Amino acid sequence: MTPLFSEKRTNAEGIVLKNAFDNDRASLLASAFDALADDEKYDAVLTGLCSKIINGKIEVDPQQIGKEATLKPSQLALEKLKDPLRLVEEMNQRKIKANSRSLMALIDAAGSTQDAKAMATVLSLALKNGSLLFYGSQQSSITPLPSSPTSFIPHMKLTRSQRLEKLPNVPVDNRAQEITSALLTLAVVGICLILQGFGNGLGLDEVTPYTSAILYSILGIGIVDNFFDGLKGISSFIIKMNSEKLPEAVKNAKGIEKDSMPFGLGSGAITGTVVRGLTRLWSVDTERECQCEAAAFFAAYSLGLPCFGFKPNALEAALLMFESARNEDESDRALDTLLSDSGLMKVLIWLMAPVAFESSLHPQLIASDPREARGFLQRLKEKAKVFGTEDEINTILRIEDGDAVTQQQQQQQQQQGKEIDDLLKWAFAEADLLLRSNEYTVNALSERLIGGAATLGDCTAVLEEW
Repeated sequence: MTPLFSEKRTNAEGIVLKNAFDNDRASLLASAFDALADDEKYDAVLTGLCSKIINGKIEVDPQQIGKEATLKPSQLALEKLKDPLRLVEEMNQRKIKANSRSLMALIDAAGSTQDAKAMATVLSLALKNGSLLFYGSQQSSITPLPSSPTSFIPHMKLTRSQRLEKLPNVPVDNRAQEITSALLTLAVVGICLILQGFGNGLGLDEVTPYTSAILYSILGIGIVDNFFDGLKGISSFIIKMNSEKLPEAVKNAKGIEKDSMPFGLGSGAITGTVVRGLTRLWSVDTERECQCEAAAFFAAYSLGLPCFGFKPNALEAALLMFESARNEDESDRALDTLLSDSGLMKVLIWLMAPVAFESSLHPQLIASDPREARGFLQRLKEKAKVFGTEDEINTILRIEDGDAVTQQQQQQQQQQGKEIDDLLKWAFAEADLLLRSNEYTVNALSERLIGGAATLGDCTAVLEEW
């Protein structure tokens, strides 16, 4: 037997053994899969399909699906989710309920598309499957703003105007002014300290007295503005203890009242702005950010909004509203329209939820921004004509069209401004009520986010108690 013949025989035997091993492994996999129940088979396949999408192993090429023109983002997202969607539809037809693991993967896959219509389609199928119970469950608990100030609120013995008088105002956010004041103060103090330290060496001896005066003035203003009441009390105590040694004019002199101080000095308003600005610049509070994100997620999920934005903003909210109106050719896989009083209120509550939750825990807003809700309404008015929804937007925002004289136009603008303020105040109160009524669940969701590595599916599992 030659070495060459021996080598060929060895290679042939190796190939035979490898093929036999592959066949055994395939038969083992097939037999193991056959031993599973139908629901376990579906869950295994669904989880695998969704994992490929999440890991980016499925990309949609418009040319491959036989379309010359570029697909719309929603169409691309639905094409990307085509196999999981078909599988869930088949499960619904066979009345096979999906388990929590595969549903979490499905929601994460839908979230990876970053498309509201795709998420709405997935959640609609999951609802039909009977797997979601909490999604949209709080829609009936919210109360839209009545159309007239004298209209009575359902299930309440109050009119709209009476309730608005009792509601807290939306927190004011002056972060631009606060940060600017803080930066200017830091710049002035920094320059003065540099000149104090190196002025003599740079030949700026004549400037140092002025920098000293500025620094002492800033220090003095800070002390008086924050400790005015304490200083006044100490002064009164000293005068009382030394009344026998002081002249009558000093003993009978009236102290300076806080209201008479210039620029509101003594109330903490001047230095308070600087301190709040410094807090914004230096504060990094992960727990507070997670609490705001949990509030936003809870509001969106419980009110049936397929957005799940952890940090809602005006642009995303406006696009969601406009996209919900373009459903004519995709009625089976489309968002429910939000161009209504209740739809507008749901989106505003989503935007106000982080503000309401943070303001209930902290005196200053850092992680949330109440200006997003007003910016959202402004975007609706500006872009309504572009999306062909001008009539619907004017109706839900109570905007009256028509040519009017200048005085009437001014009155209409004032009335519209008052209507917007009432709408924002109402939405803030509704968001606060929603979160307080479900405080335990929101806190549990916050803890999950604080723990890290929390996906959309993980957050859904907390709310659905999987």
